[in-house]
Amino acid sequence: MVRYAPRLLASVLLIAVLLPLPTYGQATTSPAAVEALSATSEGLQALSRQVRGAIVEVEVNKVGGLRQAPYGRAELDETRSGGSGFIVDGAGYIITNAHVVAGANQVRVQLATPPPPPPGEKSILRKRGERLEATVVGIDTETDVAVLKVPGEGYPTLPFGDSDALRSGQLVVAFGAPMGLSNSASLGVVSATARQMRTGDPMIYVQTDASINPGSSGGPLVNTTGEVVGINTFIVSSSGASSGVGFAGPSNIVNAVYEQIRAHGRVRRGIIGVNAQTLTRELTDALDVDGPYRVILADVLPGSPAERAGLRAGDIITRLNGKPMRNGRQFHVNIYGALGSLARLEVVRGDRVFETSVRVVQREDQRAQFAALADPQDHLVRPLGILALPLTDRISSVLTNRRLSTGAVVAASNQPPTPWGDRLQVGDVIYTVDGHSIDGPEQLRAALEATGRGTTVVAHVLREGTMRYLVLQV
Repeated sequence: MVRYAPRLLASVLLIAVLLPLPTYGQATTSPAAVEALSATSEGLQALSRQVRGAIVEVEVNKVGGLRQAPYGRAELDETRSGGSGFIVDGAGYIITNAHVVAGANQVRVQLATPPPPPPGEKSILRKRGERLEATVVGIDTETDVAVLKVPGEGYPTLPFGDSDALRSGQLVVAFGAPMGLSNSASLGVVSATARQMRTGDPMIYVQTDASINPGSSGGPLVNTTGEVVGINTFIVSSSGASSGVGFAGPSNIVNAVYEQIRAHGRVRRGIIGVNAQTLTRELTDALDVDGPYRVILADVLPGSPAERAGLRAGDIITRLNGKPMRNGRQFHVNIYGALGSLARLEVVRGDRVFETSVRVVQREDQRAQFAALADPQDHLVRPLGILALPLTDRISSVLTNRRLSTGAVVAASNQPPTPWGDRLQVGDVIYTVDGHSIDGPEQLRAALEATGRGTTVVAHVLREGTMRYLVLQV
């Protein structure tokens, strides 16, 4: 993989900022300032030239059902959408967002537009890049990453950088096709790292003010050395357009997911049987932790590899395979990619510091089998957009800390989150709705029939062993 040129871009920008400004009324700019700004511009142009060949536009066709056509005919209702992507292997492997290609019956990839003509040519308009049929190799919804494959060899590629090394204020450039405008680049900074959108969210993000708009999803967030440090994923905006609050999946997570999908067609996540939690300032004070530590084990599961290795709840993890651990999510993500290996942990327990090795085993999620047990005709609960199963002994055996004898189990869901973030997840057991006991999908449908479309209901739900209330839209 090629390393890209403008490594001094950040330093040049800093010089430009620190140069003395002309006094009020002067109409000239100092030669040093002009030189610094020119160097900055040339650095950005060089970065764009060397990165752009690996950026692609992703075009998606989806069939949404039937629509009424003239003269009483019924036709397939097709929708078209798109996003961006980037090539990571010369054999034609491309990374984009899972939500860009989810439900697609056809995916095409538009390669990068050829570079501009040399100076002296009359027209700067160029032909569009080649359009290729793409195959979806695999999708991971938890991280919103998908891997595509196009035929051919010898494509330009982008290397991955270390997203754990990102710092707030660092310069980055977002590439993609916002609003379908291919070969677009926007400069910004890293606003924050390891941003978790909701408590308990299984994914963290890099926040940036580099402009990300609809169509940018799946494009790379690149540092000044031309390395991918994130995949542009979504924005937070009241208008639907960029307002300087964009989020990208960290490259270390994206790279690990890509390797898994390419090797196995899906993600096999490693675990050691612990719940690693970030040591916040409040936890540090409450637990009287002395030192600059960031990760503590809140739980060690009985019979797990971690317990067999002698780990205990309350142990502090400082390093994993030699890498400093800065938050609990970083620890779990790095364990994911170590499946089948021995993880070397540096541990602090009281006044003692020691190292231990723990075998990383595959995480088994038997809840993924629920969808295969559901019949859309019998188990569809349309007002909530879910498939729900009765709580049988077979299903109960794979649920965590089941305390209910009745309920409806969510087997599949396409329910979007509410504006306040509540949504049902696979494996949730719906115990009551607006105080009415639920004993399966029929009782759930009956309870919802009493409400009007667009109203809200309060569901009492068992999720991963604990009860919680969810306010859901019907």
